[in-house]
Amino acid sequence: MGLPSWLKSCVNFFIGKANEKYISLSEVPFAPSVPAETYIQQNLSIAISPIDQSGIVSSDSRLPEWFQGEIPTELLRLARANYEEPVYRQILADWVERYGGEEGRLLCRFFRRGPILRDDASTWQTLSACEARLVAPFSDLVLGIGDQLVLPLSETQSITMGWVPPGQSWLCGGGDNEGFWPFALKKGLWCAIFLIAEEQWQAVMGNNEYHFEDAKRAIGNNYFNEVQDFIQKLNATRSVDCFYYRLPTEDEWEYVLRGGPISKNQSQYHFYFARSKTDLTPVASNDLSSSQANFNGSYPAGNGKVGPYVGFDTHVGNYFPNPLGMYDMHGYLWEWTATRKSSYNPVYGVTIAEGLDRVLCGGSNWVRGDECRASHRGDFDTDYSPLDIGFRLVAVPFGE
Repeated sequence: MGLPSWLKSCVNFFIGKANEKYISLSEVPFAPSVPAETYIQQNLSIAISPIDQSGIVSSDSRLPEWFQGEIPTELLRLARANYEEPVYRQILADWVERYGGEEGRLLCRFFRRGPILRDDASTWQTLSACEARLVAPFSDLVLGIGDQLVLPLSETQSITMGWVPPGQSWLCGGGDNEGFWPFALKKGLWCAIFLIAEEQWQAVMGNNEYHFEDAKRAIGNNYFNEVQDFIQKLNATRSVDCFYYRLPTEDEWEYVLRGGPISKNQSQYHFYFARSKTDLTPVASNDLSSSQANFNGSYPAGNGKVGPYVGFDTHVGNYFPNPLGMYDMHGYLWEWTATRKSSYNPVYGVTIAEGLDRVLCGGSNWVRGDECRASHRGDFDTDYSPLDIGFRLVAVPFGE
């Protein structure tokens, strides 16, 4: 079913306005041959009301109430279908600013952003919880690699999350072999740029039995069930922020480490870093030295050079991040994931979960460089935790 002629005329008018062109409506059956400005001024309150007279409402329940209706739905579709042409986002921003009230004025600022460049930190933005909730239904249009979200953990502590865009990736590659396991992240999410540190654990739980003297070190030696207690308490105490915290799955974790959406050709490496902390251009390699990550530097990976063995004597974030801006994903501490240990049954072609063990990713400061590979996995029982296991969180808006 095609668009009504009055809707086509309105959309065409805004496109013409954005391109600073004169639009004639003489071909619209019910419209007189008048300048577009005059016609729109006379009919705007009816033709572009937030909810049109047919009562059609967008099916996306996350959209603000003022965004429901045929006009904004079509403008949003056009903006997504023509992502490379910013004029369509500008058109949508005009409508949002006019009809969205205070929320619309805040939201239109994101629609009017310039290009978000992963190699230019000046184009990145740090969002509040309120802003992140507001842009969530439009994240594919307004968020980019390098954007961050700061969420409060307590009155004194916060957590910084980096944006992980949706897309297709190939896992289990490395050593010049392309990944063979396809993975698609259907909706973007936020991932903590650092492992949870001592001071953050203390702020949420009120205790820390395994503390170092330096509160900015990543916390280790936590049982999986203790980590779940931390997450449960955080979700209960910070529900006002309308974000749900959890551990990543092992596939999500590897997707994040490799830098989000990548091609098969880009999946043939073990290690993924950015050029610098302010330039997230991917630098992938099959070599790893302890000058790049915290592991036992006497055993580098590939053609990496022998380097120092730092151990636990380091803060989070001392090395260059990965291509999404996440730190210490290679080495430092193994990271708990939500995935149960499993085995693949070639007879039935299914993966079978086994026991209570959970999958670990990333390697640690005790291990060799080749154990810090993107696709390398460890596992531990949920009732056991050596000193070199930590965790990082992902967050999504409630309802996702």
